[in-house]
Formats: sequence, structure tokens, C-alpha cells
Amino acid sequence: PIFLFDPIRRAVGLVHAGWKGTVDKVVQIAVQAMGQRYRTRPQDVLAGIGPSIGAHHYPVGADVAEQVQRSFGMDAAALLPTSEDGSEMQFDLWAANCLLLEDVGVRQIEVSGFCTACNVDDWFSHRAENGRTGRFGALIGL
Repeated sequence: PIFLFDPIRRAVGLVHAGWKGTVDKVVQIAVQAMGQRYRTRPQDVLAGIGPSIGAHHYPVGADVAEQVQRSFGMDAAALLPTSEDGSEMQFDLWAANCLLLEDVGVRQIEVSGFCTACNVDDWFSHRAENGRTGRFGALIGL
């Protein structure tokens, strides 16, 4: 989840940005929509990236890596680190969404740093629990 808050215009937004939403730049679309609807200026937005899977637990195949490369161009290499043993490519959703937010003009970004796969006692993780998991919700309001 990515939480967006404009304290000047008193507007909020909430985005789910898994790999597909991230390569489709959904967080930028949300910030732009806040601008159109509420006259939010990106530099006023406070953004928070909530608990989600960390890159070290997020291996991706060539198909996803290709889409990341297509979407992020020269920045893709930094977003697709390899595992410690070099056997698999990983996708850093946190860094990718920070980059997207910065590119659209958001300057105040906080990443929770809670990896859901590392903390399955506190958070559900589809990947870490092989799809046998519950769900958790994210809410934001004024």
C-alpha cells in the first residue's frame, strides 16, 4: 500500500502497487489525479509506503524483468538486483515506487521497511506463504 496525503488541500489517496501496478506507474497516476481533482501539488504530498514484500524476498522471472526494463529504462538495473547467490533477479518495489514518486515531484516519502515475507507472524505474505494466506487492509482518511 502507498498512502498519499496532501495537508494543504486536505486530500488523501491510497494505492496498491504490486509489480504490475508499479510498472504501470499507478502511484504517479494517483498523484496526478489528486492534482486534477483537488489541485494537489506533488511537492505538498506526504507519501508512505506501507508493509510489503522486500526485494530480498521478491524474485521475478524474465517476463516481469522485461516489463520493469521497459517501464523504467536506464533506472531498471538498480531496481532489479540479483539474489546473494546470483541465481535469480529480484524486484525492489520500495525503490521503484520511491523513484516514481520523486519523478512526479513528491519529495516527502517514508518507507515502512516492514517486509511482509520476513514478518509472517504480523503480516500476510502471498509469496512467503505460497498463496495460503489471509489478507490485510490499508485505510486512510481525513
